[in-house]
Amino acid sequence: MSVKEMWKYLTFQTKGYRIIEAVIVLGAICGAATAYINSFLYARILNQLLAENYTRAIRMTIVMTALVFGAKIVSEGCNEVFGHYIAPSRDETKKRTAKKAFIMEFEEMEKAENLSAFRRVRAGENGAGEIDDQLRAIYEFFTECVKVFFALAFLAVLLVKTAFAGTGLGKAIVLTTILVVIFVTTLWLNFRITDYIGKRQVEMNLENEKGNSLTMYLFSAISNEQALPNVHLYRMQKYLTTKWNNSIVPLAKSFTAFGEFEGRQNAKFSLMVQVLAGYIYVYVAINALGGIISSGDVLMYAGAMVTMMSGVQGILLRYNQIRYCNEYLKTYEEFIKRPNMHYDGTLPIEKRDDNRYELSFSHVSFKYHGTEEYILKDISLKFHIGEKLALVGRNGAGKTTLIKLLLRLYEPTEGSIQLNGIDIGKYDYDEYLQIFSVVFQDFTLFDFPLDENIAGGETVDEERIQQVLEQMGLSERVEEMPQKEHTLLYHETGEGVALSGGEAQKVAIARALYKDAPFVILDEPTAALDPIAEAEVYENFDSLIGEKTAIYISHRMSSCKFCDRIIVLNQGEIAEEGSHDILLSQGGIYADLYQTQAAYYQ
Repeated sequence: MSVKEMWKYLTFQTKGYRIIEAVIVLGAICGAATAYINSFLYARILNQLLAENYTRAIRMTIVMTALVFGAKIVSEGCNEVFGHYIAPSRDETKKRTAKKAFIMEFEEMEKAENLSAFRRVRAGENGAGEIDDQLRAIYEFFTECVKVFFALAFLAVLLVKTAFAGTGLGKAIVLTTILVVIFVTTLWLNFRITDYIGKRQVEMNLENEKGNSLTMYLFSAISNEQALPNVHLYRMQKYLTTKWNNSIVPLAKSFTAFGEFEGRQNAKFSLMVQVLAGYIYVYVAINALGGIISSGDVLMYAGAMVTMMSGVQGILLRYNQIRYCNEYLKTYEEFIKRPNMHYDGTLPIEKRDDNRYELSFSHVSFKYHGTEEYILKDISLKFHIGEKLALVGRNGAGKTTLIKLLLRLYEPTEGSIQLNGIDIGKYDYDEYLQIFSVVFQDFTLFDFPLDENIAGGETVDEERIQQVLEQMGLSERVEEMPQKEHTLLYHETGEGVALSGGEAQKVAIARALYKDAPFVILDEPTAALDPIAEAEVYENFDSLIGEKTAIYISHRMSSCKFCDRIIVLNQGEIAEEGSHDILLSQGGIYADLYQTQAAYYQ
């Protein structure tokens, strides 16, 4: 990561906070300048004291105090302003990432490389800090650069004074040559040691990423109330504790070993810096005795050289930290810059009170990115307006994939899907999704109030909430809750109420009904319901769905009786099509599945 790339990264992550650029420049200059203001004026004051010019020494002391105080105030002020903005910039970056995830194609989000990248981001953040730590390291890097620049200016002045002194030229050349040799050797050793430490740190952090991921997962699993019954029933306490220790102990040993290694390497560098500092004092003292520089300049130049060495080390250490952090944090930037969709249409959806939206598949085939096996093959299918359609088939037949294509979570590999005769890719994506209410088998309820879960936001139609709760037979249960429909669900965000699996599934269906979209898609909607509750849902299905078009996925053949049409998928192809009675009479796949299940109830 070059200096230019650091600056671009910084401005990208703090986008919208233009004051940050001025703060970094001003803060770095003032932060680095404080020590040199002290050194320069100390030398002048000491010279005035040796000359017994006390009045002038006092004036210079006042000037020095004012300048140092001013620089310190500006430096600390810049630090505070920088700190004030980088925390929101971290949150803003994650907000941009979430927003990107919301508008990005599900197919892209589901790719293994994307999932792996974000796992690494989480593990890396746990081991070496988040975005604000990276930005802070870049700020400190620039400050160290300014320190070295100031020190080089002091060194250049000293060498020029020595070169043009005009006395003892041979001695000056020898002394300066020795200084340059020791200085270059120390600088070379600094680069070598710091680079060695940096590479070892990167290796350690990369090795620890897996351990960080495991410890985060274990903590989440141990503190998850849903996992506790299994932990107790299968006596997994010792197993999980051992797993925890086996993940923590290597991490601790790794950091301890690195600390010892870093200490040994820094000791070598410190020894060389002391040798350099000692010779610098001799060098400037000889120059002072020769009248080339004043007595006060001895401390000034010696201090500047030592500060430069520590500054170079600081640059290298910060650079290594930045380089490692960038390996995982750049995932955010790369992700945000990805295209949202293969094709994002602009056509609005026609608003129709009669819900006459007709969808059709035309020779649609689909295979996952990077694979050769087709999940769906040459599917041509029309969804009739107001029809109750069931999709059935064995596991892996392609039922859920077909629905995800319909919802534009995936794009067809071949063929097209049309809404009212127009390819669905040409419609505005957000508007297109408004015509669907969906309940997936792996639905999610959030640790928010019940009514907000159903409404999908904070704007709630109270009358509509009561209506769908009544439709799903949840009214009595909700009346028992502490804050009725406003009751918080679960425990992650406060003292909430836990729902049973069946209750949660009813809430998920209620959410789909609340949306009141013309297409209702139900993927195993009654899987967690008891037989009586399931029968009630089926008996009331027509009244729940009304005149809407319904697409129903189920593994229970008996639940398909109420559907107008049944599509049987087998190995990604439409194998059979018809009503329940027609398919039974054909004696094919559907009949075989139905009779196999029916045998368990006879």
